[in-house]
Amino acid sequence: MSTPVPGGPAKLISCILPDDGRDRRLLAWLRDQPGVTRANSVYCRGHSVLQETSARHGRLPEPTLVRLLSLVVETAEANGLFERLYVQADIGRPGGGALMMTPLSFATPFLLPEGVPDEPDELTE
Repeated sequence: MSTPVPGGPAKLISCILPDDGRDRRLLAWLRDQPGVTRANSVYCRGHSVLQETSARHGRLPEPTLVRLLSLVVETAEANGLFERLYVQADIGRPGGGALMMTPLSFATPFLLPEGVPDEPDELTE
């Protein structure tokens, strides 16, 4: 008999941020937030995502480097974390970013063992 995979419904919070180091500070902040199952940040090319831009007819605007921060959060904690993340990331300022939340039908929890050190170049406040 196989053991069932632990987990359940969750929500995916996606945050598009300018490439100014804020994503790393948010990842450090998220370590202390309840209900976060996974958090990740990657580089992306953004076309007029965070700022108004124009382009010649038939051409894309010049891309800018942005960060995509993705979080998997337990359903019960998702709405509260979404609101706190909006404030913590300063999304409301001009060019501050974008924040989205979508439901996931299933996610498995992932807990790091005790005593795992932070990344050596991690920014903290």
